Amino acid sequence: MKHVLHSVYVCKAGDYSNNGLSNRVDSAYLFWDCTKEEAIAWCNANGKDPEKQFYLVKREIWEENHSYAEPLIKPQGMMQTFGGNFLYTSNAFGYNFGYTRCNVPIPIHDRFIEEISE
Repeated sequence: MKHVLHSVYVCKAGDYSNNGLSNRVDSAYLFWDCTKEEAIAWCNANGKDPEKQFYLVKREIWEENHSYAEPLIKPQGMMQTFGGNFLYTSNAFGYNFGYTRCNVPIPIHDRFIEEISE
């Protein structure tokens, strides 16, 4: 399991995340290379609230890294999208995506809306 403390960059022009996690915390741990259950167990063992942490979703689109962060514990039965905010770290530490180190701001997908039912 890998994790590091990241700061949250929030666009102060408005709450585009619809009261998402990124608008409720200034910093949080980002977990990757583990399951969500392992990350939650680490949080509980180390006195960190798992509902205030992020999990990295690795994805590749057109052979490029387009990974994003989402809340470690997210609402069920809702659709999620990018809420306009980012995670960043000032110590140049980032996760490895394949053989490429990624230390650029990571988009946070923490805007949740009701699923459209037909």
